[in-house]
Amino acid sequence: MRALWVLAVLCLGACESGVVAVIGTERAYTVYGYLSPRADTQAVRVFAIDGTIDEIRPDPLDARVESVSLDTGQRHAWRDSVIQFAENNFGHVFWTRFTPAYGEQLRLSLTRPDGLAATVDIAMPPLAEPLLEAPTVSPGYVELPVLWHLAPRLNNVRVRYYTNKGRFDFDYGNVQRASPDGPIAAVLPHQDARTIFSEVFRTGGDTREVRLRRIEQFVLVSSANWAPPGNVFDPDLLIEPGHFSNVTNGFGFVGAGYEASFLYEVPDSIALAAGFFVD
Repeated sequence: MRALWVLAVLCLGACESGVVAVIGTERAYTVYGYLSPRADTQAVRVFAIDGTIDEIRPDPLDARVESVSLDTGQRHAWRDSVIQFAENNFGHVFWTRFTPAYGEQLRLSLTRPDGLAATVDIAMPPLAEPLLEAPTVSPGYVELPVLWHLAPRLNNVRVRYYTNKGRFDFDYGNVQRASPDGPIAAVLPHQDARTIFSEVFRTGGDTREVRLRRIEQFVLVSSANWAPPGNVFDPDLLIEPGHFSNVTNGFGFVGAGYEASFLYEVPDSIALAAGFFVD
């Protein structure tokens, strides 16, 4: 769940920076967050849109927040909790306990006392299955394409290498390519090996002793619309109200997703081609 929270925090920070730009609008609320089919509690952060830019005070927000399944009709009422993020910096986080189903269609509504409402439709991603497609292998070059079958989109792609000298993590961002069966996120061991060897050498180790055992790819399987402008979660772009939003009669973004991983036991042939030594 950490990856989901990191992505949400980027959006939250952008919203706070851009609050001046939405003063005077007739829209109801700004809301940011995500829903997950692998969590028993769902939460979003809500900002009132009014005629001031005062700091948020630790008082309840007079909003009625409710979600409904467009598939089953089941409803859940959300409750407000005021959270202090820093000194004199409070936030309204609305939450409720339930676990959406994979592929479920939901609608979240936020209604003011005067009846003005903001709504957002959220499509939960289906359960995706990772499959290793045919690797591309030649001396000094290895590409391991992982197909995430049925995933609408991937975010926060990361790769971890397990070696006898420890673990090494790499951030691949949101890089992926489309296929008829789902997005493909490639792992490039030959490229990452250089960084691993440099780190081992920097700490006084012998690079000839590094043995690659396993590679694990972590992704955030996301709703299809969780695609930032330029495929990068850039706060300078996200501060513009409405530039990246799926909220009707409001601002912000509510996505859906869950973390998943694919573990690959590396054969000697792949390790050698990527530049590692083998026993």
